[in-house]
Amino acid sequence: MLISSKKTGTPLVFARKLSLSRSQLYNELEVIKELDAPVKYCKKRESFYYESSFELILNFSLKTIKDDESKEIFGGTYFRPILLDGTLISLL
Repeated sequence: MLISSKKTGTPLVFARKLSLSRSQLYNELEVIKELDAPVKYCKKRESFYYESSFELILNFSLKTIKDDESKEIFGGTYFRPILLDGTLISLL
């Protein structure tokens, strides 16, 4: 949403909005660029934007696991998946 509305702010501001470091932000942007998202940055507007419209289809699956299994795969105490539009994903 932030990229679509061209209101990301500078890379540092955008990274902070997503609770990422600046380098982590660029790593995430590289991932979506590899998925053919036409992300660009405008110095004048100080915002990332999509150069053209595109379609991104994500598929995922969920599996119910037992408590002892969750301890084996837990991502840490500060695991907060956030999309690049700033949306916090709840896995609960």
